[in-house]
Amino acid sequence: MTEPPLSEQTDTDLVACCIAGDDRAWSALIDRYSRLVYSIPVRHGLTKQDAEDVFQGVWTLVVKHLPKLRDARTLPAWLITTTQRETWRAMRGRTPTAQSIAAEKEAPLGTHAELELSEHRQRLREAMKRLDPRCRTLLETLFRSDRPSYEVVAEQLGIARGSIGPQRARCLKKLSDLAAGGDGSE
Repeated sequence: MTEPPLSEQTDTDLVACCIAGDDRAWSALIDRYSRLVYSIPVRHGLTKQDAEDVFQGVWTLVVKHLPKLRDARTLPAWLITTTQRETWRAMRGRTPTAQSIAAEKEAPLGTHAELELSEHRQRLREAMKRLDPRCRTLLETLFRSDRPSYEVVAEQLGIARGSIGPQRARCLKKLSDLAAGGDGSE
């Protein structure tokens, strides 16, 4: 069985490849989290140049500290915390701008909620990758943007229409368990 492409691997697998020195894994990891890391300094009102400096600083710290990360599943939270700290360092001693003052006023609620949502979405993406293929296919089919009817889903997947609801419930339970850090067993 071939390994999934790096972009589809779990954080745990990607981190292991990064620690082993795989440059492609580093690129995949940076691609996966670049929007998250870059969004934090931008939301705090830093200039484009300062946000890029924070971005670079965070990834330098990742290179240095990644081997010490105990659980790769905590990487998104570690990135958020590290990026916030680097952002605050960049903001120290600067003359506040109207944009940064407005961003600071919104930050306690807006940024925190957005970061939590981003982290939650990342956990769900990781959990979907770890779901068994049957559940993943069922959920992906049911929750596509065109929302097919149960008749269409039953025909596409070769299952009884009446079993879709119970299977969906079991698969969503597994997904929830995986996203919460469990093993997905019922």
